[in-house]
Amino acid sequence: RKADTVIIGGGMAGILIGHELVKRGFDIVILEAKQIGCGQTKNTTAKITSQHSLCYDKLIKRFGEEKAYQYAHANELAIKSYEHIINANKIDCDFERLPSYLYSQTSTQCLERELVSAEKLSLPASFQTDLPLPFKTVGAIKFDNQAQFHPLKFLYSLAEDLPIYENTPVHTVEGQKVFTE
Repeated sequence: RKADTVIIGGGMAGILIGHELVKRGFDIVILEAKQIGCGQTKNTTAKITSQHSLCYDKLIKRFGEEKAYQYAHANELAIKSYEHIINANKIDCDFERLPSYLYSQTSTQCLERELVSAEKLSLPASFQTDLPLPFKTVGAIKFDNQAQFHPLKFLYSLAEDLPIYENTPVHTVEGQKVFTE
């Protein structure tokens, strides 16, 4: 089969790329070695956030404030993009906006540095001490307006109208040709 674009992998990234390319008029094909969503996507935490552990203090120190800002706001945009795709396609995947928390049980020092960095990057973050958790914490950074969903419900719905070949592992790619069994 001929196509403008061949996407190798039917996980979240592959299906989202396929969806966007089809929307823009590309003739695509997705090749998945097993079944869609059976790898990393199946084991995801289901959270869609700009909060990824203690990353912003490290990003600013390593790459500078401008690049850290780009990373932070790309993640904020991703939350909005998921919500837009879900609403535009009427996907029932249990999407909801919720806060995300980054907590510590021992020290607030690293949380305080991360909060200062998050605030520099204009992220929706604040310090919290009263958390609804069944164990003791010394504090947390609360990131407002984050999200969660059922990733497989989302993936399967989005994949319905895409040309996907499951059980089709790619063996080699040579120039413009992709070889499968």
